[in-house]
Amino acid sequence: MRIFSGKVEVKNVSDTLSKINDAADVCGSVIVVIDAEKTAGVSHIESAVLHAQRSFAAGENIARTLAMEVLVYVSGQRQCSLAAKFGLHEGKNAVYAVILEGDEARAEAMLKEIISVCDVPPADTRRLMREFDISEEELSVTGEERIGELVAERTAMVDAWK
Repeated sequence: MRIFSGKVEVKNVSDTLSKINDAADVCGSVIVVIDAEKTAGVSHIESAVLHAQRSFAAGENIARTLAMEVLVYVSGQRQCSLAAKFGLHEGKNAVYAVILEGDEARAEAMLKEIISVCDVPPADTRRLMREFDISEEELSVTGEERIGELVAERTAMVDAWK
């Protein structure tokens, strides 16, 4: 698994996804591009990937593709239509790119022609609270510095909701 962060300007989501999917096909890889503003960092993504891979291996996946299954877990939602909102959108995107399987090094090089590599700032706590339905009470009990753990809990709950 390779993960890097960066920025990409998207004029047309379908066109950009087509380029990303072409790179995945050429390299025999699974590539997932995730909206960084809706994630609690790399550990959140790694957890989602492991849950998605386990789900596929057990034949208990919700989505038809591993890439979408990763988004399902990243989003903490059971519905692919809601999970898709954690992917690319038109305009400027701060993203995490995830590469699984195949020639990961080549896929990463191809993706870096589409995505400008850079650090992305941590997601806004209030936004994460909205996206993952985290209450003020939950946050006050755990502390704002542990919001990532609350998000990870939502990711793990997808298995329980199946």
